[in-house]
Amino acid sequence: MLIEGFYHINSIVREDNSIAATIILNENHEVYKGHFHEQPVVPGVIQLQIAKEIIRKVTKRELKISNLIQVKYLSPIIPDKNSELTVNVTLSTVNDNEIKTNFTIKSSTTIFTKAKVIFL
Repeated sequence: MLIEGFYHINSIVREDNSIAATIILNENHEVYKGHFHEQPVVPGVIQLQIAKEIIRKVTKRELKISNLIQVKYLSPIIPDKNSELTVNVTLSTVNDNEIKTNFTIKSSTTIFTKAKVIFL
């Protein structure tokens, strides 16, 4: 995990090439003291890391980001208002070494992040 204790995975379900995971953010984590202290938000790089770690757990492969095809941060994730999130991932194999993913991070009412990423 990139930042220990930042979140925990509540559940992961895989069906064919889809993953649905729920995570719980630790809204009192130290990172928020330095990342917009007055109104903490989840940093974009951590959002990518969360998706990567979920995919790693399911595929049981060590992963590195190879290509950020598209990343859209649609709305800030404010941890004290949105501590429970859903991460939905679609996987497709590019070749033996690459996995192409589409994923979203959302709450029950808001999509925060949409991304297309290739992992090695």
